[in-house]
Amino acid sequence: MKHHIIRHEEPMYTSRILDFYFRDMNIGVLDIETTGLNPSSNRFILGGIYNNREKIVHQIFAQNRSEEKKALELYLDEICRTDVVITYNGKHFDMPFIYRRMAENGITAGRPLPYNLDLYLVLNGHSPVKKFVPNLKQKTVENYMGLWQTRNDEISGGESVDLYNIYEKTGDASLERKILLHNSDDVQQLTRLIRIIGKCDFHKAMYHLGFPAGPLIIEKIRTEHDFLIFSGKQRKDPFDYAGFMFNDQPAEISFDIHSSSFTIRLPLIRQSGLGIADLEALGIDTDPFSIYPTYSSGFLVLEQNSQKNHMEINHLIKAFIHLFFDRKDI
Repeated sequence: MKHHIIRHEEPMYTSRILDFYFRDMNIGVLDIETTGLNPSSNRFILGGIYNNREKIVHQIFAQNRSEEKKALELYLDEICRTDVVITYNGKHFDMPFIYRRMAENGITAGRPLPYNLDLYLVLNGHSPVKKFVPNLKQKTVENYMGLWQTRNDEISGGESVDLYNIYEKTGDASLERKILLHNSDDVQQLTRLIRIIGKCDFHKAMYHLGFPAGPLIIEKIRTEHDFLIFSGKQRKDPFDYAGFMFNDQPAEISFDIHSSSFTIRLPLIRQSGLGIADLEALGIDTDPFSIYPTYSSGFLVLEQNSQKNHMEINHLIKAFIHLFFDRKDI
């Protein structure tokens, strides 16, 4: 097994909207290589992750299939040093593959894995870009964004598998370099591709895909009758809690230490087709919300004739979680 380190000093793209969700978080960019697509019968052979604080790409390489467990354990250590991992189709491939290979090897992560921002899902569901490209493969989108000239590798994922099968038998150093280059280029290109969010409705994407908030990961958000409901996982130090009032408001709050899950239901005012949150009644600082045209006199409009104001909803959730964990009795 080998642990390769590559310096990547190029500043990662940032913006106000990224900072809104990920300010002060350690961001990782992740990509894996495997011997095939089926995690039941194929192996993890290489994991690359860029650590934004270190400005380093870590590559954990299993020189043969028997090293998979050791390589996967070390790779998980690197993943868990981040707060957020950015992937491309990671929710459907990379992360499920990792989880299955963990199970097959009897590995338990020492810490919960970080939130996964999957740029493929952001593009596929919340951007017009897919109308202008033949497909949403990573290299296709890179070309659309004018990033083709910054890529050095010339092989596909399938070719990487073929090269690894030969490398495992021969130990040919030139094949190892090609496999590592393919992976490192995918990771480093993905750090550049993050700017694609400027062509997306990112607040809507976060409403549907979830986002990290304090020690929690929001997974599902919805409105139902007179409540805004959001739920997800406790990422750090899970605990039990049940409450039916918050600041004298009928808010239902439930945290489960065994499943590390939580659900919060905040009251809404329904009036003339609007869904309105009373921020002052909940005890939320209203100053940050004064920039919204949907805010007035302590009230924030979250829904207008079934059309959701995703930015306002997400902001309210983040503000409430911050307030909740600031309480001394929690």
